[in-house]
Amino acid sequence: MISGHRASKLYALPYGMLFLLSALFLGMAAIYMPALAVLAVGLLLFVVVSLTRPDTISYFVILTTAVSINFLYYGSPFGIEILSLYKLGMLILLIPCILVNGLRFKLSYPLWALVAMTFMTFSFSIWEPQMTAQIAVKAFIGLSLPFVFLLINWKKEVAQRHIRLICLLPSLSLLIGVLLQVAHLHSMVNVEFTGAIRLQGANIPPHLAMLAFIGTAIPFIELRRGTGNVKFYYTVLGINFLTLVATGTRGPLLALVPMLLYYFFDIFRRYLKGKTRYIIPILCSIAVIAGGVYSQWDNFEKRSFERQTGEGIDLSGRSEAWAFFLEKASGSPVAGRGIGAVTVANDGTLYEGFVVPHNEYIRFYYDGGYVGSVLLWAALLAVFLLVAKALTPPVRKYYLLFLLGFLIYSFSDNTLSTVQFIIPFCWYLNCLYRASQPTDSPQKEVIR
Repeated sequence: MISGHRASKLYALPYGMLFLLSALFLGMAAIYMPALAVLAVGLLLFVVVSLTRPDTISYFVILTTAVSINFLYYGSPFGIEILSLYKLGMLILLIPCILVNGLRFKLSYPLWALVAMTFMTFSFSIWEPQMTAQIAVKAFIGLSLPFVFLLINWKKEVAQRHIRLICLLPSLSLLIGVLLQVAHLHSMVNVEFTGAIRLQGANIPPHLAMLAFIGTAIPFIELRRGTGNVKFYYTVLGINFLTLVATGTRGPLLALVPMLLYYFFDIFRRYLKGKTRYIIPILCSIAVIAGGVYSQWDNFEKRSFERQTGEGIDLSGRSEAWAFFLEKASGSPVAGRGIGAVTVANDGTLYEGFVVPHNEYIRFYYDGGYVGSVLLWAALLAVFLLVAKALTPPVRKYYLLFLLGFLIYSFSDNTLSTVQFIIPFCWYLNCLYRASQPTDSPQKEVIR
């Protein structure tokens, strides 16, 4: 047997030697290879923080979604598309969090649905000539990664911090956008051919709108949950709504209408019951909505009625794109064309911006047919219901309206395949579920 004092010396020796060797390596690198020394120091700091405060890494990871990196950098480092490299980096950074907190597979249904769609792709789907196995594998990995964020077993207090950070993503995008504007790297606004001026921050307008939609809807739920920080949630609610309006994006505004209507009904009802303090949020809400709509009305008119279309309202080419993808999907309606096939479907007939249909129902019908799309949406519904069961009835109503907004939004944009929507969305669902539990779930402590 080795005594405790002697054992501690034996354990301390390797760590002391490791520290000494690391110091010697960094000292030599600083002299002969400064760039390598900086990289090594950064890596060492990351390892230390990962092992001692893994949750801190998770805060950084979620904040990175405030930037549309693929629209700021168009290269392919190491021969890998920048967006794929970014997603891989997110997963690597979160490995310490996963090891410490563990995974809970109760919300894993969408992952299994995507596995089933991938199996169908290689067995039953009818491929177009441009479809390849590499495209299918890449699509599976890219679509699956956000749903991994449904599985991490966060502690309740950490989950609540994540919720507040998600609400701050639009403001962070604007702040970074200002810095990029000053550095002449990226413009804060986008001016369309119609003359409409759209706010974009460190993103493109539709991506900033996605962040702002989530950042507007979440405070409604959190205020009803009564988690405290009332001033914080009302403040970010106003800022994020005005940011959403300033992006000039119509889909998410329409998707928010049911939640806004119920909010006014709910708050008026409480005011009429004698809770006079609600007169302030009522008046402030009316002022914010009226101010936002008034300031952007000209932009919405330019975007909606500048061009004459068969529908009467300019849908930015969506009606033509939807007809195109539906026609091509009709050749394999049961099992689809294969997961990821939609990304190579545009043969030049449509505007190049339509890499996907801007309609998630058509997108997954194209990839997975009736079977695959039903599996995926049923899996999402199962997750939604599990989270709903953890909520109290008053909170559940706002949560269901949030989901209704998501379903409406999915008719006009890429909600399940865009980082700026699906990652904060899945992250919030998981955090809402964890934070609504009566007690913390047992953590899987593998690093001490």
